[in-house]
Amino acid sequence: MGPRRRKDPRGPGPAAPLLLVLAGAGLVACQPRFVLPAPIDNIAASGDSLLVAGGSCLYKLRPSLRGPPSAQQHLAPDCTEPAGARNKLLLPMPGGHLLTGWTLHSGVGEVRFLHNLTVLINSTEVVSCLRDGSTVGALFPRGGNYFLALAATYWLPSVKSDCEPSDSDKYTVITQRRLSNLHVESGESGWLKRPGNNCSLHFVDAFLWGGHLFFPYHPFYPAHRRQAQQPSVAVLDTQGKTFTLVSEMRLDCGNRSTLLSSSLLDLGNTSWWAGVFSAEPAERRWDTTALCLFDMQEMVRRACKAEKWHLKTGKSSHKYLLSPVRKSPTLIHSDLSAVYATSVLNKIVLFLGTRYGQLLKVTLNNNKEPNCPEILYEIEEETSVFPKLVLDPEDNNYIYLSSDKEVRRIQVANCNKYGSCKECLSAKDPYCGWCSLSQRYCLIIVTAVGNVSALSTRHFICVMKDAKTNQVLCKNEEPQIMNCSCNVHKTALINRGMFIERSHSGYTLSQLKSTFLSQLNSRHSMFFYQIVFCFHQPICNISIEPLWISVLGKERVIIKGENFMGASNIIVVLTGTSSCKPDNIQVSEVLNDTHVIFSLPPRHKEAKSVCIKANGGKCSSPTTVYYVSKPSCIKMEPNITWASGGRKITLFGRNFNVTDSVIISDDQRSNVTVSGCPGKTSQCSFQAPHFRHATENKMFNVFLEVENVSIPCMKLQYHPDPEFIKYHLHTEMDPVLELKLYKKNDLLDISENEIEVYLKAGNMTTITFSVQNITKTQAHSTILCKVKLGDFTREVLKESSNKYFYVLIFIPILLVGVIVVAVIVTRYKSKQLTRKLSQQIELLECEIRKKIRDGFAELQMDRLDVVDSFGTVPFLDYKHFALRTFFPESGGFESIFSEDMHTQRDSSQKNESLSKLHALICNKNFLVTLIHTLEKQKNFSVKDRCLFASFLTIALQTKLVYLTNILEVLTRDLMEQSSNTQPKLMLRRTESVVEKLLTNWLSVCLSGFLRETVGEPFYKLVTALNQRINKGPVDVITCKALYTLNEDWLLWQVTEFKSVALNVFFEEIPENESADTCLNIQVNVLDCDTIEQAKEKIFQAFLNKNGSLYGLQLSETGLELQSVSRYKELLDIDGSTVTLEDGIKKLNTIAVHSLTPFSSCLDVEYSNEYCHLILPDSEDPQRAMHKGKQKFEVKEMYLTKLLSTKVAIHFVVENLFKSIWSLPNNKAPVAIKYFFDFLDAQAESKKITDPDVVHIWKTNSLPLRFWVNILKNPQFVFDIKKTPHIDGCLSVIAQAFMDAFSVTEQQLGKEAPTNKLLYAKDIPLYKEEVKAYYKAIRDLPPLSSSEVEEFLTQESKKHENEFNETVALTGLYKYIEKYYDEILSKVERERGLEDAKKDLLHVKALFDEKKKIKWM
Repeated sequence: MGPRRRKDPRGPGPAAPLLLVLAGAGLVACQPRFVLPAPIDNIAASGDSLLVAGGSCLYKLRPSLRGPPSAQQHLAPDCTEPAGARNKLLLPMPGGHLLTGWTLHSGVGEVRFLHNLTVLINSTEVVSCLRDGSTVGALFPRGGNYFLALAATYWLPSVKSDCEPSDSDKYTVITQRRLSNLHVESGESGWLKRPGNNCSLHFVDAFLWGGHLFFPYHPFYPAHRRQAQQPSVAVLDTQGKTFTLVSEMRLDCGNRSTLLSSSLLDLGNTSWWAGVFSAEPAERRWDTTALCLFDMQEMVRRACKAEKWHLKTGKSSHKYLLSPVRKSPTLIHSDLSAVYATSVLNKIVLFLGTRYGQLLKVTLNNNKEPNCPEILYEIEEETSVFPKLVLDPEDNNYIYLSSDKEVRRIQVANCNKYGSCKECLSAKDPYCGWCSLSQRYCLIIVTAVGNVSALSTRHFICVMKDAKTNQVLCKNEEPQIMNCSCNVHKTALINRGMFIERSHSGYTLSQLKSTFLSQLNSRHSMFFYQIVFCFHQPICNISIEPLWISVLGKERVIIKGENFMGASNIIVVLTGTSSCKPDNIQVSEVLNDTHVIFSLPPRHKEAKSVCIKANGGKCSSPTTVYYVSKPSCIKMEPNITWASGGRKITLFGRNFNVTDSVIISDDQRSNVTVSGCPGKTSQCSFQAPHFRHATENKMFNVFLEVENVSIPCMKLQYHPDPEFIKYHLHTEMDPVLELKLYKKNDLLDISENEIEVYLKAGNMTTITFSVQNITKTQAHSTILCKVKLGDFTREVLKESSNKYFYVLIFIPILLVGVIVVAVIVTRYKSKQLTRKLSQQIELLECEIRKKIRDGFAELQMDRLDVVDSFGTVPFLDYKHFALRTFFPESGGFESIFSEDMHTQRDSSQKNESLSKLHALICNKNFLVTLIHTLEKQKNFSVKDRCLFASFLTIALQTKLVYLTNILEVLTRDLMEQSSNTQPKLMLRRTESVVEKLLTNWLSVCLSGFLRETVGEPFYKLVTALNQRINKGPVDVITCKALYTLNEDWLLWQVTEFKSVALNVFFEEIPENESADTCLNIQVNVLDCDTIEQAKEKIFQAFLNKNGSLYGLQLSETGLELQSVSRYKELLDIDGSTVTLEDGIKKLNTIAVHSLTPFSSCLDVEYSNEYCHLILPDSEDPQRAMHKGKQKFEVKEMYLTKLLSTKVAIHFVVENLFKSIWSLPNNKAPVAIKYFFDFLDAQAESKKITDPDVVHIWKTNSLPLRFWVNILKNPQFVFDIKKTPHIDGCLSVIAQAFMDAFSVTEQQLGKEAPTNKLLYAKDIPLYKEEVKAYYKAIRDLPPLSSSEVEEFLTQESKKHENEFNETVALTGLYKYIEKYYDEILSKVERERGLEDAKKDLLHVKALFDEKKKIKWM
């Protein structure tokens, strides 16, 4: 058995690359890929990362595409939401920044940090907000700064949108923007507008070359008025003082009207721009798309000849003729969609993507003529390649292929296919070379420079250098100019990059960069590289049948035309991009003057040109044939049929139109050919053949036959014919006849349109019935009727009416007999039932006795083996610990206070209003008055008090001494309020600001003590609880367990279970290889565990064994059962899942899969349609017994499990309690000693003599307000997830902890809650320890004020710059603003607050002024 990485049904989220393979199946060679939840909108490379955007999500990936994303950002919880969300701009910037744009928020533009993708600057109405609108951009320098030139489609004709631009912006196409705020440059040089017609522009690319910006585009017309206008390019000058339009030129590539993709090959002065152009014909043709190559120098030269216009801000624009730049297509293809151009060995290499998922590589010679295209990769799903191809930023031997939602990393050369030096060199692939001595290929990059013909043949030098250190490895002078050889020791070559230079008189002729991929056998090796330097009536009106051909070819193809009988030597010429040269095919047979037959050979998929010539003449006008991949099936509906056959079966998939026939085959080698699929590409329907020998659940294989090749498709299941029982005819509804036809239930799932019902009586005309609906019994027909299902026909006879007469005669006789028999049977059954009931009661007593004895034995013998070495305790950092304590129910504050605030803390950007507010709250008298005033307001709720206290704690985080003084004053005021009523109730609830403030103050001051002293015992308790819970059965639906501390979480409906030992094998992950990793482990699980529970136990065992998961993810890994003959994936829900009588499905367990020897509550959501260990209605014993779903169980029998769990973890709980009330080095934490002394002093000053009052004050302030909050929420301290079950167990322990601090004696009876009874005997011992703890603190020497101030000052310095104080101050001001009139009135009445009043008025004025000038 082994884990297997499973495909995510939603598609990675945030999804990881699919790199694991089926356990036991061996390593499957596959291209690394990354799957997005939404279709890809943009892709770019920068530095050491790949950036991909799709929908509302942005990902930063490692170049290898292995492992999870190094950073990701989601603009919405779901990448596919909101509808219409798309990325429009993805542009890396200097200085580690990234420019992004989205259709959301009227076309928002953002400057992000590249390392974590967080937003630095954003601005609306930057990019196109239209789903089909285009946006491109390029950066250009001017005056020491970078600017952004942005071209976008802000308006589309006949498209209604919620983000319509204003009339002034409707015709804007290109803008110049500053990177500091993304705003358009002011003045007339900021934007360019288009003519005010009904045409928009679709921009494809933007790039900077030679001080000029180029924006290729094509017109975007409404669908009802397409115009064949050629694409154009706008050329702008960036070297002047203003943003200037130089010219616009039409791009003529064989008169094609659409530009699909663009790539700039920047080689300095000699640079080229490659574009993929497409025509827009009514149908796909062999020459639909083409690639053209434009000389950049020529484009700039022609652009500069035109008149220049400065950009204007008005609606009017200059109209002028566009000068055309005509180029003959370099390459013609039927389906190009993407291009990337690069240069290797002075040769231009083009990588091309197609609309059907192919990645092609084309090398141009010195005359810019292409070689035979090489297919590097084909996407199995045949999805279109994204128009933008990107090279790996770290290793240029790889290129990224994007399609739909996936990015793949593809090697740029398949050098291993060359078996000899001649074959390697003849391919002329600049990426590949040949190692002569080792007789194997090597991957190289060669660049040749210079004019050999002008040089002498003497004094040539061949030098080999290390690519990293530039160390010379060998040098050789030679008279030959064609060959370069050098003797190097093999140890100097292994796994090293090389530069081989060939020079003459100091002039470098060539450079060769090489990486040797394998070790060589000889001690010395010679590497040889050859570098070549270059100094009667025609046949007409043809048509072809069929037009669609598979890549396997077609043996019989018919050409229709004219004048075939009078022609000789008829040849069919097949031409395509993927073929190195045209195929000349001899016609095999001339049928008549209008029909000939020939055969098409196997070829790669594409649309190809076909023409025909005879008598050595010219070819006829070409027509198009379409080579497509072999047909494949996705699903089949229905997948079940009856033995007599004739049922309509429909296949769904692709390329069915090239299928010759569909074959049904069984294991007895009997094949039946049923039909073909003429004219349909995605659906194929046929009639299921007759198989009379078909038995129940008989499986038949469905194959697609193409050119005598059988392609597996699906499996068809045969069942016996349906059985019809009887019918009833109702004539009361005259003139409507209603027929009810009854049929036995089966698994055929017959639909209404598959049944034909008709009536024929004597010589009457046949009456056909229509089927209205089908229930458990089927409806239709009369008197004599026939039911026809495909080829299956049966006659169903009406039930005779005479039988009712005989029934009436025999009723009295049968009635007497039934009474006699009933009396006899009743007496016999009564005796039998009594005997059986006595046996069941006896068995039940035995079972109860056994369970009680087993519980007693377990209580005395069982123990928990707590793992002493559980690795590093996963503490949260102080920031997250404090925020979770301050805002336990407000998760949103955590992200707000945790964000990077370097820019906020810059003194140059200090906000005056917030600074004045901070100074105001540092006025002690004002702050105390403010808090008391707020607490007197009726609508100042408890939640508001807690938020105010937390905001105040963060705002004064660096002034803990001052905050402590405020705490003292407020506590004294609270005592004055409490002393009038019940002093023992003080600090018990959180009803005032000071009570929450005390909780926060203790969290800040005791964070170090918690981490150093209490943290490890606390984490050990959580670990022990998890181990104990997982030891027995856990119901995955309700999370109830057999072993627990809380009666509410007790799984008392437990069934018998036993332990099962599994031998597990983990597939090795290449990038995480470790010699110490143990891939074969033995894991003990329970036979009642679900598959997901077993997987989690396997993962935990792997982590305990190896110390790391090596990138494995539980949600992405499957479990597979490995047997001798096959592999079976284990799932919680599959075809073997049991469905109970009320439709609820019972999850599969380990026992279901019959795993013989050789959990926890999972984070998996199941609906009410599933159950695990607790069956439906088992919570009600009477209903459960009535339905017979499980044995009778008594909940109270399992209460001993609570006690056994308590005993098992007793030692861990005691260690935790002792660590809390311990005094390390006979010293109490400064905060505790200080506050307890403060409470003692206040009690003495108030002359409180009752010791219980001070004891309660201390208990309410420390254990109740701090420790219980920590004990019940381990996620506040550790980076773990608290399950509801763990929460229930910790609540029991926390209750026992607080009972230990109580001053009253508990009087517990037999009816007391179990959580109280569980620790009843331990509480008196704990109470003595607590009293000793309080006494020890009281007996310690008092702290001096300097010691307290020094401690608080150190704590303040520790946590400087931890929080965003601006947010806290803003939160405080919201309350001041809300109750401003009441606060101002109170301040005016108080003496000594005259200056505070002036400051308050000044702060109010500053905030009001800030609101006035606030802008988006």
